[in-house]
Amino acid sequence: MKINKITYYDHELEWQFEPIHFSELNLLVGISGVGKTQILTSIMNLRKIARGGSLNGVQWDIDFSSNNYEYKWNGEFETKEVDAFILDDEESEKDRCRINREHLSVNGKVIIERNNHEIIFNDNKLPKLSPFESAVEILSEEEDIAPVKDGFNKVIYSDQSRVENSVSVDEMIHSSIINNNNKLAAKKYSSLEEIQESNLPIQIKLALVYNHYPETFQEIKQRFIDIFDQVEDIKMEPDEDERLPKIIADYPFINIKEKGVNNWITQQRISSGMFRTLMHISELYLSAEGTVILIDEFENSLGVNCIDVLSDLLLENRKLQFIITSHHPYIINKIGMEHWKIVTRRGGVVTVKNAEDYNLGKSRHQAFMQLINLDAYKEGIAVG
Repeated sequence: MKINKITYYDHELEWQFEPIHFSELNLLVGISGVGKTQILTSIMNLRKIARGGSLNGVQWDIDFSSNNYEYKWNGEFETKEVDAFILDDEESEKDRCRINREHLSVNGKVIIERNNHEIIFNDNKLPKLSPFESAVEILSEEEDIAPVKDGFNKVIYSDQSRVENSVSVDEMIHSSIINNNNKLAAKKYSSLEEIQESNLPIQIKLALVYNHYPETFQEIKQRFIDIFDQVEDIKMEPDEDERLPKIIADYPFINIKEKGVNNWITQQRISSGMFRTLMHISELYLSAEGTVILIDEFENSLGVNCIDVLSDLLLENRKLQFIITSHHPYIINKIGMEHWKIVTRRGGVVTVKNAEDYNLGKSRHQAFMQLINLDAYKEGIAVG
């Protein structure tokens, strides 16, 4: 999947962003508070809608491509007044929002046309179906719709800022299944491509590669050592602490061996920058072709040495799409201005423009200096 253009409105929160055009690598730049993170959140909201989520007051219009097909998907949920002081984990039907309209076309051919009263699918009127779920979810098994659902399943929000003490339950369950059924796992993921195409957490993918595809693991390890030359080896194995709960006893933790140090460094003792760097490198190698990777505040926990190599890897990679946010001068200067998307906001309206729209200088350094002195960049937010 490749996202080409998005327009998004949140009528409940009264904010929106005007059409944003995306390429393979996109660096959203701007001061804090202009809406960079909200853009990533909105893309993840579209993923939720494609999976059956009901989002109050959301209106969207997205153009994307997949397997040489061009898709246009738009729609709108009703806007309801919600009592912000009522906290209820169990969402009842009365709290869900109806879809007022929805449209999906492929290469210009209308596949879905929906309003409050009916759903037309390939020119056929369907029986009454859930008014709260997108047709993309309802009809996800249909041949014309399945690629749309698969495409949104390849949108991932990369948050590699955590380490051992925040392993998710989902990862524990996956690791337990894989380790207790190692032969089954090897059969199910009988190729590197099948591992890449899976929806497994990235650390579980890395463990499978460690066990079954050592050449690929060696490439990932070498990229990591190129950044941290004090490291001489990486291994993945369960923690030997017998006090750990059974569900986590098989979890493949990362261990690092540094030169001149006898003991291995366990995952909970690895610096956040080293851990995040290894996970980002792993994503570049182990994500399926067509994956859209969203990274908020790319500079978090990363030193200059990490930023250099990871930025180069991003520029090398063209089978994935990256939408990244940053306001860090070093990152902006490191990534070419042809990838900059300059974000500003006036009230609740977010606007994104390319660097070329501001007639910045031809050299990277000259363009960067002009960027940081732009009123649009320095001020970023206007009222009214």
